[in-house]
Formats: sequence, C-alpha cells, structure tokens
Amino acid sequence: LTTVIGAIIHNIDLSKVLDKPNIIQQIEHALIKHQVIFFRNQHLTPKQHRDFARLFGDLHSHPFYSHVQDMPELMVLEYDSDRKPNNDHWHTDITFTEKPALGCILYAREIPSVGGDTLWSSMYSAYDALSLPMKNFLSTLSAEHSYAKNFNLTNVHLPDAKEKLDKATQELPPVIHPVIRTHPITKRKLLFVNITFTTRIIGLSEVESDMLLNYLFSLVNKPEYTIRWHWKENDIAFWDNRSTQHYAIGDYWPNRRRMERATIIGDRPI
Repeated sequence: LTTVIGAIIHNIDLSKVLDKPNIIQQIEHALIKHQVIFFRNQHLTPKQHRDFARLFGDLHSHPFYSHVQDMPELMVLEYDSDRKPNNDHWHTDITFTEKPALGCILYAREIPSVGGDTLWSSMYSAYDALSLPMKNFLSTLSAEHSYAKNFNLTNVHLPDAKEKLDKATQELPPVIHPVIRTHPITKRKLLFVNITFTTRIIGLSEVESDMLLNYLFSLVNKPEYTIRWHWKENDIAFWDNRSTQHYAIGDYWPNRRRMERATIIGDRPI
C-alpha cells in the first residue's frame, strides 16, 4: 500500500485457513514484511476470529475493556452517541505489561458511513531517520510504561471500573522497556516509546525526560511512515504490534462503530 508499510491480501477466506499451516506461515511472513496487513470481506464468527488469532500465539484478556460474551480474549471497542471514542491517540497496545502484544487482529463489525479510519506508523522508519549519535544515545536508555497514564475512572466504561482499576494497581505495576527495541524476527531496531503508556525515561531528570519523550513522540506521525485505512464492514486488520503504532480517528462520533480485537501476547522487549 506504501513503500514503507501496509499490504492487502486478496482471494482468501480466513474462516477456511484454520487447519492449513502453510497458509498461516505465509500470512505471518506477510505480517513481518509489511507490518500491517488487511483482508476485505471476511465473515468470521467470534469463535473463528479467536481461533484464527490463537494460531499465532496465546491471547491476552484486556483488563479495562468489555469483551464478547464468554470470550474474554475478544475485546470490544464500541462507541456511539452515549460514548465518545477514546483511542484517538498514537499508541502501541499493552506496553504496560511485561510482555507487550506480538500483534493484534481487529475485525470491523459495524462501521459508520463516514469517518472512523485508522492509521498505522512504522517504528522502523522512525528509528532509521535518527542520526547516529541520537541512535547511540537512545540505545543506552530504558523507559517506564504504565496503564495508569491512560486508564482511569473517566475512560474505563465498566460497571466495576473502580474495582478493575484497584486490582490493576496491585497486579500491573509499572514496567521498564528499552527505548530502542530489537525486533525478535527481523532483528531490526525500532523506536519503542508511545505517548499513551510511556511515563518517563529512567535516569534522566523530569525536565530532561519530558523534553526527550516529547521529541520522540513527535516522530510517529510523519506521513511518510504511515498508512491510513478506510474501513468497510467485515474488514480485518492484522498488525505487528512490536514495530508499529496506530491511531483510531474519532471523527465519526456520535455515529456508531463496533470493532472486536484479539491481542496476541508477545515476548519481553530487548
């Protein structure tokens, strides 16, 4: 779709590839190469969606989103006139955990007639554009990531939100990840901080940390690094969460939009 990021895979029915390892390997190869891949006109039940995602690894159950009935691995991103979108910012999913996501598979169940696109940005490109002295400096640094920077009583829309947040305080302490991560498959280096969950750089003063993070956050949205996807119902996007950030545009509100997402657990960043 661009010279940097994104590809569409045509002529495939994901509901029929669950027992075909060679096809799964080809999909995985395309994911690694293009960072985000898209499939049009898919018709998967929630169970098929979950089972397809499981072929790539164990699945994460999100602590702060509702989920499909009896399937905690399928989180629901649903917004309408009663609830404004809250994913309209750049982020990498669940970096507040010790093992952030390998990837995510997002299914478009209900799409507004206008608006609601999603952007992805390549963190390989963000890293590659840095000067050598800056690369060397950043490679020595680590950063703290915390769910509490983004999730609070204002934007956790669950009946037991306070209990969920109190539990998270005990079970999800801040974690430390390298500022520059090496992808476990490609071995390429990439930028691994995001404005949604990264709170500070270890070892720097608050002023120094804020200045440096604000600079790094600003690198994400350069158009040359990004792809913008215009959703249709029954589209599926599968992205490499290790090497990308994404931004769900909230311009469709107060119209309704419903997505379902399976999140594949990754490994500890190095």
